[in-house]
Amino acid sequence: MTDLDDVRRALRARESLAPDPGDVLAAVTRRIRRRRTISVAAVTLTVAALGAGAVALLDRGVATVPPATLASSASAAPAAGTVPPPAPAISLQDSSWGLLMWSTRPHFAALHYGQAHQYAFEIDVRDGAAPASALAAKPTAAGQLPNPKSVMWQDGPDRWIWARTTKPMTAGEMLTLLGKIGTTPPVVASPLKSVRVPEGQEIGSFTSEPETNTLVLCPGAVIGKAPLDSRCFSLTVSLTSHFADSAFPQDPLPVHQHRAVGAYTVEIDSSPANERAARALLDSVRLDR
Repeated sequence: MTDLDDVRRALRARESLAPDPGDVLAAVTRRIRRRRTISVAAVTLTVAALGAGAVALLDRGVATVPPATLASSASAAPAAGTVPPPAPAISLQDSSWGLLMWSTRPHFAALHYGQAHQYAFEIDVRDGAAPASALAAKPTAAGQLPNPKSVMWQDGPDRWIWARTTKPMTAGEMLTLLGKIGTTPPVVASPLKSVRVPEGQEIGSFTSEPETNTLVLCPGAVIGKAPLDSRCFSLTVSLTSHFADSAFPQDPLPVHQHRAVGAYTVEIDSSPANERAARALLDSVRLDR
């Protein structure tokens, strides 16, 4: 049984509730700081799937307000050859919360904040129509928030936002916090400056946290699938790293290579058939340090 099975089991036990962003953040961050970015991608997909199930359970007929005007999409698919991709055009503009990481994949972006090493605040931006339980626009009154710890709203015709927190809050306090969500992209001191994306590969997911980046590249037809396809690559840049041989049975990307760049370690996983291409990808990495 793998660590991913343990994560699935733990999350499945919580399906009657909205996902606890503190638990999700802790699990995903632990994955990111380990070498196995293949598992990060799988965990992210599992969380997204279980989160969608929890959204359905939150359908309680929340009152709505008139539709919002169209906002530029913060969750559009990243450009195929642009690494790192631009940060999503959304952030929490409140200095009492610290940004821990942001991530993006086609049609989805997420930001994770922490406060006092105790509380978490999470923002998801997704393309498409919101669940029936969502507000028709960003709330403007505390009375619109029957659950002040979890709020969803349609943010224009083509995207919706889900904000949630582990911090106990009144509806008024949550409304004030939601009012501080703006369109300024988040800023994280991440090391990756550029990488040469192989022909036929696209960004499956990208995560940025202080001094660490994770990147998954896949052919377009297999982006978003779990486990990763053997044609994919997973790449990590980190200030500290503990690399090891694969510990996952039937790992589609069992070949691990790494190199040091200054104080950083750049690592890449691939299939045996793509070992040479992975080495070229590894050698193309440039850091902003």
